Amino acid sequence: MILGDGSTRHGLRSPGSNDERSGPFDAHVHELLASADVDGLLALDLELARELGAQGRAAWQVLAGVPGPWRCASAEFFAPFGVGYHVAVWERQ
Repeated sequence: MILGDGSTRHGLRSPGSNDERSGPFDAHVHELLASADVDGLLALDLELARELGAQGRAAWQVLAGVPGPWRCASAEFFAPFGVGYHVAVWERQ
């Protein structure tokens, strides 16, 4: 299981200022985690993640570097108070 912070820029209540790129970014991360797409996780844009405050990028890349193959048992995304959180459970196939 891995937990990683997504963007901190979802809406007016977010710790960072609102950024319209945060929704598509976190939707993309969710899809990558839900499909156990290690190549996609490794290809996440470092600069965009930094700009959006997505500190979970490093943890997702560590996860992607662990030998698989993997399948996703569950993936969730929450954004309380403007901060995105990704929780995914991967299992070896």
